[in-house]
Amino acid sequence: MSALDNRKAVSGVFSVLLLVIITFVVGIFLYSFTMGTFSNLTSSSSNSPFSLRIENVNINDTCMTIYIGNTFNHDVTVTRVYINNQPTQILSSTATILRESTGEVQVLGTYAVGNAYDIKVILDSGNSLVTYARY
Repeated sequence: MSALDNRKAVSGVFSVLLLVIITFVVGIFLYSFTMGTFSNLTSSSSNSPFSLRIENVNINDTCMTIYIGNTFNHDVTVTRVYINNQPTQILSSTATILRESTGEVQVLGTYAVGNAYDIKVILDSGNSLVTYARY
């Protein structure tokens, strides 16, 4: 036997201790990252004093009226509306919703009783509002 055959590897206790330490350190990093990410998401959504939302939708045979609440401190403009993923004609070329108020957007089209419609409103900022309505 040579001298190399008599050498022992790292002891089992030392290797288990090393694995526990590595796992603990990785856990601390994951916890820090996760808590930072979730706290940013929570603070940006729940503490935001500004919002836009579709409050109501009225439909008749030829027109859909979408009521949008704007609590932003500035006006927003609706540039496009999609009904069931199809572009539609807004009654005016653009519809502006004044700040801190509820405005309406009228969309021309043919609507049938009993049908459901997916509605997507595109704003001048590029953001969108999505809802679902049944006539």
